[in-house]
Amino acid sequence: MADAAHDLFKQTVRSEAELHPRFRLLRDRAEFAPARGLVSELHGSEIRDMRPDYFAYLQGRDFDDALFELFLFALFKAAGHRIDLKHEAPAFLLAKASTTAAVDAFTVGTPVTGAEGQATSPRLAVPEPQAHGLGGILFRRLHQQRWRAPHADGHPFVFAIQDFDHRLAHGAPSALLHFLFGGPGQLQELGDLFPDGFFGHQDAEHVSGVLFCNDATIAKFNRLGQEEHAASAARMLRHGACLAEDGDASTPACYAYEVGQRGAQREQWNEGTVLIHNPFALHPLPPDWLGASAEMTCQDGQAAKCIAHGFHPFSSTTELLREDTPAWWVEERKRLLEQEQAAHPPA
Repeated sequence: MADAAHDLFKQTVRSEAELHPRFRLLRDRAEFAPARGLVSELHGSEIRDMRPDYFAYLQGRDFDDALFELFLFALFKAAGHRIDLKHEAPAFLLAKASTTAAVDAFTVGTPVTGAEGQATSPRLAVPEPQAHGLGGILFRRLHQQRWRAPHADGHPFVFAIQDFDHRLAHGAPSALLHFLFGGPGQLQELGDLFPDGFFGHQDAEHVSGVLFCNDATIAKFNRLGQEEHAASAARMLRHGACLAEDGDASTPACYAYEVGQRGAQREQWNEGTVLIHNPFALHPLPPDWLGASAEMTCQDGQAAKCIAHGFHPFSSTTELLREDTPAWWVEERKRLLEQEQAAHPPA
């Protein structure tokens, strides 16, 4: 835990009115104590020295971007990278084995609630205008040419997206895959504008891949903080849809469990993240290097995927329960969730 002089939640650099609403939510609600502990721990380990301005970053209007940056730091650290955060955009410079890569991170959309950005039941189709909007943001980032920054020049370059608007479908939003790869299955309006897809567009060869995520939320930090410290003012149930054990994405499985009660099986930072490789990249990333849960590329005009790690959720809902909730009630709630999911399997 951070000392008081560097505590992100006790020392504010902004007036109360300037604090982001979700920062105040995270700071003030008792049931988010595990998330506060984990955020403070990660900040105190290395972020504090690399990013002295992180106080203002997290507490102000860039709260979601700051939380995503902390999420990526933890994900990349778990993947064994040496991380440099002392540069301007792109913020992340990673090194592992003989490869160095730069990662430009940003968020899209707004969390549905302050706690859980992606609470879905069941998964829904991605509305086309939103997919087009995400494409527009990718092109704006492309035109900024951040791969030309001195610390990024000559290395693989990745866009990392925390997307609060789109849900995972078979590993990544299908509209996003059509937009990136192009081809006959692409949305009509996008196919007319970009027949070769984003990756086939001029300058896109400098983008080695796109890391898609929709789980860098307060709920994610709360669950991992609960598992790490096994103490909280609340109990948590997590449920949703995930990749089947046999890897068949066409028939997703369902899951439901109490956070911190799965024994040695603990939630990983990279769960649900998807790295989509650019087949035309000037500087390709080695397979299974970045640390994503799943990786996808285009082979013979078809999207192919390689699951790098075990549990891969498509959707996640976290229910907060009082600490004194009886054990029988929690078990009954889990039984009802499993029964409901069996009766209404994900599409």
